[in-house]
Amino acid sequence: MTNEDTLNLRLKLELQNPVYDILDEAIKYTMKKHSYKKYDLVKLIMMIYNKDYSFISNANDYRDQFKLLDEYFQKEYDHRVITFLMIKAVLDYKGTDKYDEITADIANIENILRTKNNTKTEDLCIFSYPIENEEYNDLMMNIEANQNFKYALAIVYDKIKNTQN
Repeated sequence: MTNEDTLNLRLKLELQNPVYDILDEAIKYTMKKHSYKKYDLVKLIMMIYNKDYSFISNANDYRDQFKLLDEYFQKEYDHRVITFLMIKAVLDYKGTDKYDEITADIANIENILRTKNNTKTEDLCIFSYPIENEEYNDLMMNIEANQNFKYALAIVYDKIKNTQN
């Protein structure tokens, strides 16, 4: 087993780890407390990528927990925990028609952001291919390195969270 395989296996196991549920609670609480509207969560996500946790509610020590888990995730996996949370939220729909709709939405939004052209993309596999092949590390690297992909996933994550509440 290669280092890449080991890393992907560890990331796959992290998807089952309930410790990250506290971060989901922090986001839900912050959204409710500040009456988030459409795209407000995208702004919060971009702030988190910039290591600005100040807009995460400090109730229940959410802000500190978010910061600590982000630092752990960066040290352990060289990725941001917010990327992991967004992927995890999409994977909650895996095996449903909604999952196919969500992954197509990510690909289409990324294509629009990248090309500045409002046409649907032919290649809908930007997100689903690495997931199907359990290439979590590559997917996370691609999201974090590609601003358009990061924003596309954040926009879809915003949609998911705003329809859940």
